[in-house]
Amino acid sequence: MNAFAAAFGAILLGWLIADLLGGIVHWIEDRLLSERVPLIGAYIVAPNRLHHRDPLAFTRSGFLDRNLATFVVAGTLSALWACALGISLIWASATLGGLLSSQVHYLTHRPRPGRAWLRVLQDVGLIQSAGHHAGHHRAPSDRRYCVLTDWLNPALDTLRVWHRLEAFLARIGVPLDCHATGPTRDG
Repeated sequence: MNAFAAAFGAILLGWLIADLLGGIVHWIEDRLLSERVPLIGAYIVAPNRLHHRDPLAFTRSGFLDRNLATFVVAGTLSALWACALGISLIWASATLGGLLSSQVHYLTHRPRPGRAWLRVLQDVGLIQSAGHHAGHHRAPSDRRYCVLTDWLNPALDTLRVWHRLEAFLARIGVPLDCHATGPTRDG
């Protein structure tokens, strides 16, 4: 494999890792955490729940308000990864994807981007399209948790990954806080 193909593969893998990790964090916000959790309840869970009641609410806030919590979570995960596994092209791409995920999510709630390069990225699914993301906001809002690309959600939803996680947690007695997003289709 030549160096270009290896670099391209590493960048793509890092981007998809960011999408998956972001999806896991999003699922935790939507289904596990409560607005009553100290500190993060008010600053992370409550705005997320508001976004489900009013999907355009966060588009009316400024860049920093929209992205600060994501910067903190992505930055923390990036630092832990760098300490544990070192710095690499995969790490750099995952970090960039993590840092950009809320802004990409924002674009899915805005009119189609005017910039041609953003439209192309959405058209190929490298950044999430509005049409794909709309599936997350359809009741009961129990799918399409990954907000960076259009690529991972179809597989995760077909394999019922989120439902299986919820069923496992229910079996071991972990309470879910799904009142803001509704129960899963299967229960």
